[in-house]
Amino acid sequence: MAFVGTYKHALDTKNRIFIPAKFREKLGDTFYITRKLTTNSLVIYSEDEWDKKAEIIDSIADSVGEDIKELFYSEAIDPTPDSQGRVTLTPALIEYAKIDKNVVIAGYGSYIQIWPEEVWEERQKEKQTEERMKHIQEINLRFNL
Repeated sequence: MAFVGTYKHALDTKNRIFIPAKFREKLGDTFYITRKLTTNSLVIYSEDEWDKKAEIIDSIADSVGEDIKELFYSEAIDPTPDSQGRVTLTPALIEYAKIDKNVVIAGYGSYIQIWPEEVWEERQKEKQTEERMKHIQEINLRFNL
C-alpha cells in the first residue's frame, strides 16, 4: 500500500482539514496524525505504520530518547473523520506546522505529510535547483529507480 499524489485543501474555521478519499481508504478506520520529527510538518500514519514507528521509538531508552518520545506522542491524535472526510487538528499541531489556511496533503509512500501550502511551494522551487537535481540523479543511479 503506497500513498501517492498531492492534494490541496484549506483549514476551515473549526480547524478541520479534508483527508482525500483515496488516502482515507488506505488508512482504514484507525490512523494517527503527529509532528514530523525532521521538519515542521505533520505526518499521518496508518495504524500498522504507527505501530512500526512506535516499536522503534519505545525501544529507545528514556535517558536518550525522552525528547523524541515527547515529540512523537504528546501531541499525536487518532482522529475519526466526519461524514465529509474532515478531521480536526489541534491548535498545537497547527502551530507546530505553522499552518495558516491552505495545506498540501502529499503521499510519501508509507505515510502522508501535511504542509502549509506556501512551504510546500517553496520546497518545490528548491527541488528544481541544479544542485538538487544532480543529487536526485545520483540517488536515482545508485538505486536504479
